[in-house]
Amino acid sequence: MKKVQQMISAVIFLAVLFGLMFSSLLLPKKSVSETENRTLAEVPQLTAAGVRDKSYMDGVETYAADHFVLRDQWVAVKSAAELAAGKKEIGGVYITDERLIGKLTEDEVDEVRLKQSIDGVRAFAQNTETPVAMLLAPTAAEVYSDTLPAYAPNLDQQQLISRVADDLRGDVTMINVYNSLYAMRNEYIYYRTDHHWTSYGAFLAYQTAIKKLGFSPVSYEMYNIEHAADDFRGTLYSKSLYRGIEPDMIDLYHYNGTDPVTSVTINDGLNETEYQSIYFWDFLNTSEKYSVFLGRNAAMVTVRTNVKNDKKLLLIKDSYANSMLPFLTEHYSEIVLLDMRYVRGDYHAYVDPDQFSQVLVLYNVSNFATDGNIKLLAAQ
Repeated sequence: MKKVQQMISAVIFLAVLFGLMFSSLLLPKKSVSETENRTLAEVPQLTAAGVRDKSYMDGVETYAADHFVLRDQWVAVKSAAELAAGKKEIGGVYITDERLIGKLTEDEVDEVRLKQSIDGVRAFAQNTETPVAMLLAPTAAEVYSDTLPAYAPNLDQQQLISRVADDLRGDVTMINVYNSLYAMRNEYIYYRTDHHWTSYGAFLAYQTAIKKLGFSPVSYEMYNIEHAADDFRGTLYSKSLYRGIEPDMIDLYHYNGTDPVTSVTINDGLNETEYQSIYFWDFLNTSEKYSVFLGRNAAMVTVRTNVKNDKKLLLIKDSYANSMLPFLTEHYSEIVLLDMRYVRGDYHAYVDPDQFSQVLVLYNVSNFATDGNIKLLAAQ
């Protein structure tokens, strides 16, 4: 009798499994996962080479996993089961009591790529007469390292920042914001479910950076704060699908007076489109809520202001810079943001660094240590 029950259970399980697989084939396919905020795999092309090197079957497996019916629910159940079993890391995300923290270890730092990035910034600085400063922003994994699970591997980001500073000494002015952030670590300076710093975290970094750039920072009291969203679940949630952390709030800072921004021109590498604001409120109604800051990442963005000092800043950056931009607009008549991940060809086709008053290179440590595009700054 027991064997019969086991056979019946096995048949039911297989029937459900094949039913789900069949449903996955029949149901309409999505190209993007809103929950995970990423593009889903497409059907791989069948080629003889792909069969030989097994890339075709790998592609089929990835496609099937991405489009499996009720995939998000299955992933959430899997995450819950792993946590129940005592696991503290899911999908490269550490689960702590207060927040999700993106994993960054020494093993994930490609030494060759890191050296290429450092050499790229050095060559860029040596090839222009414009003063170059650099800000490497620590991630939450550094500021909240004491909250990570016991014995969790974690990169010493301060050590890496010091190493970069030593390598660039004499060519680039380094701006270290770690102390400013750590001193306020009990405040809301990093999102709980996303890898970015919050607007307040960006403001603290701005206060330090702008002094190094030769300006007096605008005081906190001069801003009106708009609580634009309180249901933001960001990139770290998308990786783990862990819902045990409170959703985030997105705050937008508005200068208490006239908005200095007069125009925003976005160049995606093919076309230019002009807007009137650095805030794109429509994204607050999507899963890409952080894109309220300047919209989706693009090759080049030109921000013009009513500041009458003829100071122009070239900001070579990742998305950490997007939420610092509102504060920088108080000091420059023009700011051009260049994202090397989206630049097509030689960056000189977009900008001439010698036409600017200052250059600021701003990346978070994780991106700087892993991005393969920064080396392209070495182009002359």
